[in-house]
Amino acid sequence: MSRVLYTEERWEEVLESNKKLLNQYIRYCKVENKRPNTINEYFNDLRFFLCWNLLYNDNMSLLNFRKRHFNEFKYFAQYERGNSPSRVNRILSSIRTMMSYAEDDDDEYEDFLRNPAAKIKGLEVRPTKDIAFLSQEQIDLLRSYLLEHKMYKHLFLLDILYDSGGRINEIFQINKTSTIEDGYIKVICKGGKPEYLLLHDRAKESLKLYLDSQVQDSPFWPNNHGLPARGTSTLREWVNDMYLILKELDNTTPYFTPHSFRHTMIENMCNGTHYMCAKVGRAYTLEEVQLLVHHASTDMTSKYRKPREHAIMFELFGVKVS
Repeated sequence: MSRVLYTEERWEEVLESNKKLLNQYIRYCKVENKRPNTINEYFNDLRFFLCWNLLYNDNMSLLNFRKRHFNEFKYFAQYERGNSPSRVNRILSSIRTMMSYAEDDDDEYEDFLRNPAAKIKGLEVRPTKDIAFLSQEQIDLLRSYLLEHKMYKHLFLLDILYDSGGRINEIFQINKTSTIEDGYIKVICKGGKPEYLLLHDRAKESLKLYLDSQVQDSPFWPNNHGLPARGTSTLREWVNDMYLILKELDNTTPYFTPHSFRHTMIENMCNGTHYMCAKVGRAYTLEEVQLLVHHASTDMTSKYRKPREHAIMFELFGVKVS
């Protein structure tokens, strides 16, 4: 059978009550002011699930599902479809929340009293690549090269990533109308929450150099043709440029991506090597860095650091490792 599950013809055959629940849930998400991209992901994931139900589960009413039915879908997605654990978990999350919506709707679904999807565990997600961390010395080496060669757009991107620890989607929101005089930029962060990216000394310096070097009316983030970049792919290309440069300067450089700077900023601020640590005279605490990168908990921030099991053991017994 074709790997394509959704077709218009099949969608016509999907049980009307299942499609009704999906549409009600999507409208609920809109009322709750979920981001349009998030809502679109929910819809596509759940449509995929309903097409599986049509083809492999006799088009069963979702209200009659039991735990084993959801587990059968999980098995299909993981082993027969070959979806990644992250992809499977995302679909399962969409299913859980839609079924929770039905459970809470006492008027429309008064007989649906227990959500069996809530007990379906997600898959373990293991990193497919080693996380890249850069030292302050490598950051300094790359920055000096960009300054010397007047690569100011790359320079500002480097500095804002390393200063703020912002995600690339947040960095892309910066434009010429952003309020930057006070050293911060307001952006919409993951989950649709407005937060602030902080600009420290280096980002402020490189931003001025970048803006002064731009011709009038040029876009803040231009693509290769000088037109406004339509997505983050342009910034990712600039980061790849920086990787190639630093690799030539220091052959120990690991392959890094925009998100590597989030890990690097967190690690270096916590271990005291970030250039801003010298300014305040100490390392930043995990709680302080959590606030800077807008994590919900210090547990999440801690996961962005280098593994520290051995370091903690050595510190406990006063062992020094070169």
